[in-house]
Amino acid sequence: MNTRALPEDLSPVTAIPILRDHRWLELTSAANQAFKDGAVEPARRLYTRAVEEAERLFETRNPKDTAVPLPAIMNIACHNLAQLAAQNGNEPECRRLLILAFDRLISAARQPSTPIELRIACVQHLKYTLSELAGHLAQQFEPEPSIEHYTDRLREAVAAVSHAAAHAGQADDPRRCGHCRLTN
Repeated sequence: MNTRALPEDLSPVTAIPILRDHRWLELTSAANQAFKDGAVEPARRLYTRAVEEAERLFETRNPKDTAVPLPAIMNIACHNLAQLAAQNGNEPECRRLLILAFDRLISAARQPSTPIELRIACVQHLKYTLSELAGHLAQQFEPEPSIEHYTDRLREAVAAVSHAAAHAGQADDPRRCGHCRLTN
């Protein structure tokens, strides 16, 4: 038997906060269950809503108050729906979704206004994004753009984030150069 909390037992101290990604988690869980049960069309609709929710969450660029890191939310949402598209033979949709995840993470990583911890997390999660995309592109005959296009963009993002992280760590040291305070 489940015990219920009495109103007098509730307080802000004992309350469990609802995290910002609770809706995405619910949609993803329901979609996974529908897929497991063989209900492909309901799973597709739920996965589509999960991607929309991931986009909404990711657009905030706020890495706080989620059970799952924002880059992982974007990856998982896009990859779930991409996998379903691939299983249904819809390769263009699969590719679009894999590129969507890549583009969102690269864009956030390259954006100076994105919090540095989120920029770093995006770069870290791009290994999963690029791995999925590379696997998909490897199955294509002369894909355009090629995987090199994406690896070049990743290298540029890594360099930008590395520079920003070093800058953030050294910005208060006056012995550094004037424009970014990094040692020459």
